[in-house]
Parts: sequence; C-alpha cells; structure tokens
Amino acid sequence: MKIALRDHRGKYGGTWDGPGLVFDRDRIGAGETFELIVLDGPAPTPAPSPTPAPAPEPPGPTPAMSAAYVAAVKAQLEAQGVDLRGPCGAFAITKRVAWGLRARGAGLLSKPGGNQCDGYATDIVCWTDRAYDILSDGGNTNGPNWNETDVDDLANRWRPAVQP
Repeated sequence: MKIALRDHRGKYGGTWDGPGLVFDRDRIGAGETFELIVLDGPAPTPAPSPTPAPAPEPPGPTPAMSAAYVAAVKAQLEAQGVDLRGPCGAFAITKRVAWGLRARGAGLLSKPGGNQCDGYATDIVCWTDRAYDILSDGGNTNGPNWNETDVDDLANRWRPAVQP
C-alpha cells in the first residue's frame, strides 16, 4: 500500500511505500496535523462513530426530602400517563424519588418477597442508616408521605437508586 500525508494547506509532507516513512522536513512543522491519503491499495477502515451522549433527564420537581417532593413526582408521573396502580405503580414513584435524591445518598430497599416490585420495597426510600415510608396506601391511592420508619438489617438491604 502506498500512502501520503497532506498538511492543512493541502501540501504533501511525505509518502510511505515500505518499511519506513520518508518525509520532507522543510515542509513539516512541529505540532502540524496531517490527513492520511491512500494512494493505492485498500482504503483504511473509518473510525466508528462516537457513542451519543445519554438523553438529558426530563425536567421535574426539585429533589427534597419531603412529602411535597413525593407529591410533585406523583403528579408529574400522572401527567405523563404512567399507570400508578399496584405495587409496580407505587414503585414508579419511589424509584423516581430515590433517583432524584441519589446525590444525597438515597437508595432503595431490597425486598425479595411480599409486596414488592422488581425485588424492591414499593414505598421505601432509604440511606444506609435511615429509611422513610414515602407512600400511604401504596399501589392504590399512593398518598405522599415522608415518615421515618424502622427497617431490619437496613445497611445490608440498601441498594443504589436505579434510573427510572
């Protein structure tokens, strides 16, 4: 394969046709960039496209450790037409509240059995040292709450918030 290097002015700075690069030092300045030109042989494989940045999060209520924030999250989900019935409906609220508070260390409570969704408690937002019941009548009326509650083995059951 024979290749050439072309500088930003369109001038060729060297060619390669074997084991070493031959170039004209008078025309190549320090820090210059070059375009690789294939003169014969197969064209080089193009670089893969960069991975697009993740989509920005939709605007929503300002995160706060309060029943008002829980109510605002619930209202936003209702406005988006999200089905909030049943355990997973309650968890949709809980998951979004925990995600909003993740920078403060909030997470979710692991609950492999009973009233749960995807292995998490449907109405508890927690830290490794405290937990809050954020919904009354979860899965039905989903009344916004912010009541501290006791949880057995909390430090071992805490899980990081998951993106809604």
